[in-house]
Amino acid sequence: MNINHKTVQFQISDQTVVCSRHFKPTDFKWTPVRKTLKPDSVPSIFDWSNQVTPRREIFKHPVPQKRPRSASEDEARDDDADLGCEPIPEFQDGDLSLCAFDEISSPRVLELEKTLQEKEEEIQRLQEKLQIERFGILRFSKDDSMISFYTGFVSMAMFTTFFNFIKPAANSMTSYYYKSVDTVNVTVGRQRNMLLIDELLCSFNIWPNKDNIEAKMPNVFKMLYPSTRVVIDCTEIKTERPSSLALGSKCYSSYKSSHTWKGLVGIAPHGALTFVSSLYTGSMSDVEITKLCGLIELLESGDSIMADKGFVLNKVLDGTGITVNTPPFLMSHGQFSRQEVEETQTIAKLRIHIERHIRRVKEYHLFDSIIPLSMVGTINQLWTVANMLTLFKGPLVKDWH
Repeated sequence: MNINHKTVQFQISDQTVVCSRHFKPTDFKWTPVRKTLKPDSVPSIFDWSNQVTPRREIFKHPVPQKRPRSASEDEARDDDADLGCEPIPEFQDGDLSLCAFDEISSPRVLELEKTLQEKEEEIQRLQEKLQIERFGILRFSKDDSMISFYTGFVSMAMFTTFFNFIKPAANSMTSYYYKSVDTVNVTVGRQRNMLLIDELLCSFNIWPNKDNIEAKMPNVFKMLYPSTRVVIDCTEIKTERPSSLALGSKCYSSYKSSHTWKGLVGIAPHGALTFVSSLYTGSMSDVEITKLCGLIELLESGDSIMADKGFVLNKVLDGTGITVNTPPFLMSHGQFSRQEVEETQTIAKLRIHIERHIRRVKEYHLFDSIIPLSMVGTINQLWTVANMLTLFKGPLVKDWH
């Protein structure tokens, strides 16, 4: 109600309220929630013509949701509105009032802003450090020797160039485990956690045509073995002993005296990898693997193969027009002729690079330990990738002259 000299007699009850304009600013106290009267406050302003001095403007931050009011508070606000009096303002949780709290000094605000900025910069530095320290290509990007060790590429620039070349196809690769990057609305597979560049594998045709072989053929081959198309050899990697006696017998290698997988590889005369076979059981001979692996189907009439003594391919190549150059065998006369000794040394000197290639493959340390039988489904892929990565390690043969 409004108290002035015209106010008539009225009965005071529990529902009687007094307009806030009848109190001085010093009669109020502030809480974090609202403004209330002090216990000893009494109305002291009664001249209606003498308006109370305009109160200080209250700066309030917007809040997402107001605190619900009780029924008694709603009634008090309605009574004030009916009497034409300004209701006592409310302050919700989170309101900042210059009247309710001491003003925050500008230096303090600047200090808090500076601290916040420093924390954000620290978070960014830690995220960058985490990105570098995680096992991935970025961790070794500044060290070409580490790039060569982990990828087989001679530098980060070459690795990146190759990745950018295959990236469009790699983005849409299908996988049993992951969704492809370019496919939408795919429900099979989970999202990749690893960067695509860290998953890099390669698969492409490495068998060159005869013109490319002849164009890059070293002079020593041109003079002595100009028809050589490929230099081949077999190598073995150890595996677990199968529980099956039949399979165990097939996997047993008398040469290694252990159970192995055996594969054939071939390089061009200038040293580049040109052929990788699948892996076969260790008991199979070099000749049988050469017959089954598909190499002969790639060769043309007039081509020749350079190999070690174990590759007795005359019967296999009969009628194909393909020949094989191997070191001569020691015949019944019990001694090599001078020409045979020179031929043995020459072939050994030229085919030594296939052994260097095999050493490069094993330098990836994928086959250091015994291969478990549980990896039978993926060992061929590992074997092929390890061979192909040698293509990016730089020339195998720097000087043939």
